[in-house]
Amino acid sequence: MLLILLNLIMLGIEVDVSSSLKPDEEDPVVFQVLNIVIVIVFIFEIAVKMAGFGCAHFFFGPERWWNCFDLIIIITSVFETFLDILTKTIEASTVDSSHLRIMRFMRLARALRGVRVMRLVRFIGALRSIVFAILSTLWSLVWTLVLLVLLFYCFAVILAQLVSDHCRFSAAPCDLILKRHWASVPESMLTLFLSISGGLSWTEALEPLRTVSSVAFSCFIIYIFITIFAILNVVTGVFCNNAIESSKADKDIAIMKQIEWHKGQLRALKGVFNEIDNDQSNKVSISELEVALSQEKLSSFMESMAISTQDIWTLFLILDADGSGEISFEEFVSGCMQLQGPAQSVQLARMRYENKVMRQELRHVGHGLQKLESIVALHYGT
Repeated sequence: MLLILLNLIMLGIEVDVSSSLKPDEEDPVVFQVLNIVIVIVFIFEIAVKMAGFGCAHFFFGPERWWNCFDLIIIITSVFETFLDILTKTIEASTVDSSHLRIMRFMRLARALRGVRVMRLVRFIGALRSIVFAILSTLWSLVWTLVLLVLLFYCFAVILAQLVSDHCRFSAAPCDLILKRHWASVPESMLTLFLSISGGLSWTEALEPLRTVSSVAFSCFIIYIFITIFAILNVVTGVFCNNAIESSKADKDIAIMKQIEWHKGQLRALKGVFNEIDNDQSNKVSISELEVALSQEKLSSFMESMAISTQDIWTLFLILDADGSGEISFEEFVSGCMQLQGPAQSVQLARMRYENKVMRQELRHVGHGLQKLESIVALHYGT
């Protein structure tokens, strides 16, 4: 991953240096050497991966698309590097201009290696959430564009027709600004798009319509109200809702959030345990727990985890899993995590199972007592 970032940085530096060179100057040799080294390392990486996982897993495994993407980029990089070395060895007079254009175009393939940085997205939770949210809203974006294009077209036809009639039948010459913005349907659609996207002030597009008619003026005002106050706000809400739902649906993101939450809870519980453990014995007694929970800070923390501190003795018995009379750190953490929040389905199912086992045991005990009573009655009866 570091090599991918290094390649991306080197590519930017090389482009900046090349832009400052004169036409008869060649690129510094150091960039060519670094490029060859990076390509060799990439080839070694892909070869090790294919040898380690096998071709079947490489091309048909869970990461087959990433592997094929890497393979295509590396093959393109090898071909581009070979052409780059070839241009350095052949004299410039013997190379055709069309060949030079092809070689310059192939050098753009070097920029594709920078796309490999997208693999880092999987390891950065916040960045992954953003990218996944954007990808999940693509279909909404497509239908939004369809709706906006239809809206642009409808209003562009009306406004272009009004402006065209005004310019044809008006005795005064048509305003140049009016022709520039509303001369045709495509030009009108572009003006309508720029008016709501920040490329053009909508008042600048509105002012020429004053001279056309009140209908054209009112039509443009209605368009602004519909797009800005209705469509764009609704679309923004739909995009936000889709992004939130997609982040919840991504299992990897949910797992990472759960891991981070669990780590945070462990750090917080460790700090609380150290505050309760006054003698630093890594054990908490009932007296230490009573003293600690008498303080508002620790009591509020336990209440924030939905753990009641009203009955400290019962809480101590629950946390003391092994019944040793003292609570270890592991018992404290596991007990607090189980007691946190309302009863969960697993906990309720466990209680039902334990009650079922207990009823079966009591039923066996009852049958045993009945047999014992019958034996005693038979014995004393005889």
